[in-house]
Amino acid sequence: MIFTAARNRVLVTGIGVESCAGGTPDELWAALSAGRPAISPLELEEPLPCRVGGVVKDFDPRDHMSAQQVRRTSRFQQLLFAAAAKARADAGLRTPPGALYVGTGGGGLDETARLVTVLRRDGWSRMNRLGLLRLLPNQAAGLVAQELGVTGPVLTLSTACASSTDAIGAGMRAVRDGTADVVLVGGVESWLDLPCLASFSLLDALSQRPAAEAASASRPFDRDRDGMVPAEGAAVLVLESERSALRRGATVYGEVLGAASTCDAHHPLAPRADGSVAARTIELACADAGLDTAAVDLVSAHGTSTPLNDLAETEAIKLAFGPHARRVAITAPKSVIGHSCGACGVLESVGVLLAMREKYVPPTANLENPDPGCDLDYTPVVGRPAAINVAVKQNFGFGGQNSAVVFGSA
Repeated sequence: MIFTAARNRVLVTGIGVESCAGGTPDELWAALSAGRPAISPLELEEPLPCRVGGVVKDFDPRDHMSAQQVRRTSRFQQLLFAAAAKARADAGLRTPPGALYVGTGGGGLDETARLVTVLRRDGWSRMNRLGLLRLLPNQAAGLVAQELGVTGPVLTLSTACASSTDAIGAGMRAVRDGTADVVLVGGVESWLDLPCLASFSLLDALSQRPAAEAASASRPFDRDRDGMVPAEGAAVLVLESERSALRRGATVYGEVLGAASTCDAHHPLAPRADGSVAARTIELACADAGLDTAAVDLVSAHGTSTPLNDLAETEAIKLAFGPHARRVAITAPKSVIGHSCGACGVLESVGVLLAMREKYVPPTANLENPDPGCDLDYTPVVGRPAAINVAVKQNFGFGGQNSAVVFGSA
């Protein structure tokens, strides 16, 4: 006889953000709900085809860290640290979380470039002695764990743009299976440095719109899209079992119902054009939630504003949802906050949770001339009120990484 343990409900009880649209959930929601892009011109030392991005402005790590911590850390660590501190405060946590799962695509790649510059200019002995700790991808999670006293699993996931979506799935399973009552899940990326932007520019992956057109550069599913708009940022969610949340009297933003991950196994950069494996990811996530895809009210699309992704994602939605694909509301948050790579899953999930709370579908900004091949309801330009009980957040990354999470309303 096989015994199946009861599954804990997994509730979201805290949110912390650092984004180009602002440092609070309300500021992020104000931009998303209004379809007001937070993209600005980039100040670069060298001319690159990419001239615009989503910069986290007015961020001072000293507001969250000691002077010593600031000296010893790089920007991606500081952004995650700040978001985690905000999430813990928002949830009112008084004891250490049981686990921490963080997604990042590049970690401290920007710090690597700085170390190489010093090495070539001044020699190895002049390099930052703690430089290694400033660039390793797992050091952001390690820093947060040290501050919060997390002695359980502290894992860093790196699955490109699906990284933090996968982190949500990992955290959900830990709480659902009873491994921990409270976990933090987060994502962070700081990649607005010359080597990263130059590398993506060589792949023709980034928008080349001029600085004067920053606000209109990210245009998912639009006929005139010309590439993704890079952005930095971090976000952290507190996931908690229902019994723990009830015991603490915690505020509940929503519920994590299911998650799934797959791999296209197709190409290092391009998605499968037919969207078949991405569609299976959505189906598996809904099955994990115990729901039919027809129960989904909102899809938060990956929507990178690249020619290949937007077409493939449209096909994936059609395959996964069948006739319901013509009815389900879709929104593309990167039209407002750009593409924060490994951080985008959790950062965009904040938008999903707030959309359910506010009963409002945020618009896809700049969708003025729909691509004929992208013929679904992407909520162009203007948002609308709607009851949202179930939502899917999906993200896809280089290497064929696919991830989806299903959320339920509070």
